[in-house]
Amino acid sequence: MKKTSILILTLVFFNCSSTKTNVFETQEWINSQNFTINKPNSWRPVKHHEYVGYTPLKESDNFFNNLVSIFQYELKEKSSFNNFVQKQIEQTNKALTIISQEILTDKNQLGDVYIHKLESTWNGNSYKKYTVYFEQNGEYYNYNYSSLKHSYEKHFEEAISILKSIEFK
Repeated sequence: MKKTSILILTLVFFNCSSTKTNVFETQEWINSQNFTINKPNSWRPVKHHEYVGYTPLKESDNFFNNLVSIFQYELKEKSSFNNFVQKQIEQTNKALTIISQEILTDKNQLGDVYIHKLESTWNGNSYKKYTVYFEQNGEYYNYNYSSLKHSYEKHFEEAISILKSIEFK
């Protein structure tokens, strides 16, 4: 009985410790970005692929099924913004099975932007994506809202509120 209690306490301690570390690391990444966002209260940050994303899903759910991500590209060679965006769209089209897509240009609080809306299938699931490419101080950025198609509209307005809240430090 005593050994079981010690084992359970040890497991609880390590699980709490790893959760605190993960939260701390995520906050460090958020603090190191050169921009800030305001997320809806029901959304949480998640660390993945060397940047922070945001999801309304519970911790037990796969956050890739509904995720907003914003990141700055780390480029070795720079091309014009237009050429860069075209290459990104080509890479996306090669990686996914596209059902439909639309590419738009617009001007908003981030300046001149490219918007790439698409529906695709991946791993047997249907997804919708809303990607915005923008430039700030000579650097290129990506905002992406991706969701399973059936829940895309449910969280769209909140996802767009994150896009509208981006401010540079």
